[in-house]
Amino acid sequence: MSRTKEIQVGIMVLAALGITLWGVTWLKELSLTRKVRTWHVEFPQTGGLATSDEVQVNGLRKGNVAGIKLAGDRVVVDLALTTDIVLTRDSRVAIRNLGLMGEKVVAVDLRTTGAPYSERDTIAGIYELGIPEVMAQMGPTVDALQSLTAELNTLAGTIQKDGKLKETLLSFRSTSEELNAAVRENRVLLRESMTNLSAASRTAKALTTDREERLKQTLDSFERSAVGLERLTGKLDSLRGVLQKVSSKVDSGEGTLGRLVNDPKLYDDARASVEELQKLIADIKKNPKKYLHMSIF
Repeated sequence: MSRTKEIQVGIMVLAALGITLWGVTWLKELSLTRKVRTWHVEFPQTGGLATSDEVQVNGLRKGNVAGIKLAGDRVVVDLALTTDIVLTRDSRVAIRNLGLMGEKVVAVDLRTTGAPYSERDTIAGIYELGIPEVMAQMGPTVDALQSLTAELNTLAGTIQKDGKLKETLLSFRSTSEELNAAVRENRVLLRESMTNLSAASRTAKALTTDREERLKQTLDSFERSAVGLERLTGKLDSLRGVLQKVSSKVDSGEGTLGRLVNDPKLYDDARASVEELQKLIADIKKNPKKYLHMSIF
């Protein structure tokens, strides 16, 4: 075979392969176009999701990503799913990571309950953080833990160098042993104390049982006594006020008693009259005939 014929055969084979691949692709797209339904899902971000990425419904591949566009600060993703899939309001759509390399897939947790969405609705989706995002967020935390570990190591080294850590541990151990010994020595006493406390509790309960009515009557009597004392206190306050008024009048010389108290002359005259009256009574007792005259006719 000549060189020219070989070239012609190779060109024809390549052309046939190209036509075959184009035909298969066209038929596939035609088939998908006829058997898919497009759903619009809004995500806060996509994290590297691309068109033609897989869409899984409850773990089964049921379509792919048909388009991605930015809508304000959100991202709207068009999902081309087979026509047997109907998304409802109880369903959950999320961008999920597969594997350690961060491969993205749209995962649909399909639920048959809830009102169905229409193709004009925009469904709220969820972006799930993958291992790379979580590790990126944990970077500052890991740095902080490393810094804290270094500081703790430095502190431990300083304490061990001064010998204080060993002394503290020995002291703690000694204290713990003494506490255990004290508990062992006083275990019987503690048990007796708990028994006495239990007995006292039972006694108090027995004393109060069937005596609630008497206790109530006693409390009522105390309440009535308190009311009576309150009334007596009020009356004593009134009496105190009256006595204060009388004392004020006596001090100011009002009334007979006031004039008698505040006038020395009246006091002396009254005292002299009382003395004379006492002398007269004594003389009458001594000489009654002097003052009593009896005649019989």
